[in-house]
Amino acid sequence: MSEIGKPLPVAGGMNVASAACELDAGHAAPATEGMVETLARWVVHAVVIGLLAMMGVEMFVRAALGMSMQISNEVGGYALVAICFLSLASGQSLHAYHRVQFVGRWLGGAAQAWLKLVFDALSLLVACVLLGEMVRFEMLTWQSGDVAATSLMTPLWLPRAAMLLGVAGLACALVRTLAADARRIRGGQSVEPRRA
Repeated sequence: MSEIGKPLPVAGGMNVASAACELDAGHAAPATEGMVETLARWVVHAVVIGLLAMMGVEMFVRAALGMSMQISNEVGGYALVAICFLSLASGQSLHAYHRVQFVGRWLGGAAQAWLKLVFDALSLLVACVLLGEMVRFEMLTWQSGDVAATSLMTPLWLPRAAMLLGVAGLACALVRTLAADARRIRGGQSVEPRRA
């Protein structure tokens, strides 16, 4: 049982905590969030808490009263879409996404920094194209006045707004990441993690 509290070893004899510190050292920006990312993360927290509360009430109503609220599936679906899209910016800022390093590990520090800058610029380009399409989609939904074919008759622009805001937050996070990449290149720092 005493083994449970020990840090897990990783390649090179380091433990997971020191490997995480070295991994953070390899990013162009520290794992910090801006105001947009923090706000989106707190909204996601609130949605998760609301989703848990709704599921608890639904379980009580089904167990105690033998009936259903008839809205939990719809609202739960909207909540999952909001959670997925609104967490994109926070994940980018906190370096939560996988980085494939089969090319970068063979490059020198400056080449790694340039590769990261190019990749982040392409990611921002894709996010901006997606944002433009989300804006167009949201405007079409607003103008058409579409509503869900359910008992709530939710206007469809409402849950789709979470998609638009999530992609806009991701674009903001990518701009911050790109600025940090450029600062790193100007400062002559490499992206290679420090070795102990």
